[in-house]
Amino acid sequence: MPAIEGKPAQPVANQDGEVAFPPVTREHILHCSYDYWFPKYRTSCIRSEIIPLTPDFVSYIHEDGIVLADDPSSNPNQEEEDDDDWEPTNPSSDFPPPPRDPRDESDSDDDDEPSAARLPPNKRFPELHQKIESTIAQLGGSVAPKLNWSSPRDATWISRHPNTIKCTSANDIYILLKSSSFISHDLDHAFDDCAPTSQSPPPFQPVLVLRSYFNILPSLEFRCFVKDRNLVAITQRDPNYYPFLRSLRPHITTRIRELFTKRLKFTFPEADFSFDVYIPEASYDDEVNRLGRARLIDINPWAPRTDPILFGWDELLEINVKRPVIGGPLSAQEEDGSEEESESDDEEAEEEDQPELRLVEKDDPAAYNFSSPAFSAHKLPKDVVDASQAGEGGGMRELAERFREFETGRREGAQGQQGGQGGQGRVEEVTEEGEQGGGTST
Repeated sequence: MPAIEGKPAQPVANQDGEVAFPPVTREHILHCSYDYWFPKYRTSCIRSEIIPLTPDFVSYIHEDGIVLADDPSSNPNQEEEDDDDWEPTNPSSDFPPPPRDPRDESDSDDDDEPSAARLPPNKRFPELHQKIESTIAQLGGSVAPKLNWSSPRDATWISRHPNTIKCTSANDIYILLKSSSFISHDLDHAFDDCAPTSQSPPPFQPVLVLRSYFNILPSLEFRCFVKDRNLVAITQRDPNYYPFLRSLRPHITTRIRELFTKRLKFTFPEADFSFDVYIPEASYDDEVNRLGRARLIDINPWAPRTDPILFGWDELLEINVKRPVIGGPLSAQEEDGSEEESESDDEEAEEEDQPELRLVEKDDPAAYNFSSPAFSAHKLPKDVVDASQAGEGGGMRELAERFREFETGRREGAQGQQGGQGGQGRVEEVTEEGEQGGGTST
């Protein structure tokens, strides 16, 4: 077991007296990157393959418009007449094309040749494209993509497989990655607000993670919080009420504690972090263990960017850990030698340090809040999303009133403009009609 030295780092209060986060370092964020921790915990994860990304691929993700591969392997459904799902008629074309400045004209002979930026992926980065295609086949033909930290869950609206991140070709992956704000955050803002350090910052290598795709049960996904190497809180991830989860409470906690104690507690380099798990149903009839082994899905930073879901960060930061464990991660030899000791210690403190498990209850408003769907902020204008969250229709009424004011101002402006041209009578007629049908402006 790591040596207990000093006291754990405690959250500090800001000038307003509110609990503030301890400094988040670049190293902490990198330790939560999939390519950092997956090799160590591979046997507890879903089958995955990690593909390092080239600068050319990152530039492709950043570019406006979508240029897809034009090779047959990337368009398996191109010739299926009974497939009504959307797919491009010309995969190598881009939609929508970026506007071209008419002033930007050149007499060079290069204008007749396609630029590298407009080439399809299979010609722009052929080796990487082929690696993606072969990895999809290797993982069974269906994969779920993500980058170092995030998956493109906010882009499922454009997926060829509706409302999922399932991908069966490289083109499926390209469309999701280029349409996702989460992916853009991974590439451009992963280290925002990190505390500066005296050491040179470690390098960042963007990677594409492809995991075997399967239909999960959202009710059995959970987010767990670790403070001072102690499991302190567990929350249901899906904001819906599932009556059967009440009877599974002890099984959920047992399976998550089992994964944490045996695999994460003394091996992950950070003392404070969050991790996501999926607990499948047991594949056998066992009244003692009604759930199978917990599978590690992700590891998240102990930072405001991580959603605490049914908890509040103020609650988590103020939790008093009775048995803090301080020190670095164990080596392989130390881990083997301390396994029996840690299990006995955990049995003694099991009741004392039991993590709090929060599930969505039947009367919880969150279970019936359909006014703001998941990731709606990435699909609608922000004003509309904010209005939908105001409650009792007040927000939408205010938005409608602002829209009416905007329309009135536009009509008045048009009236003044046409009045100077002798067309005032026609504008007054239109305005009168608009007042009679004003209720339809919403």
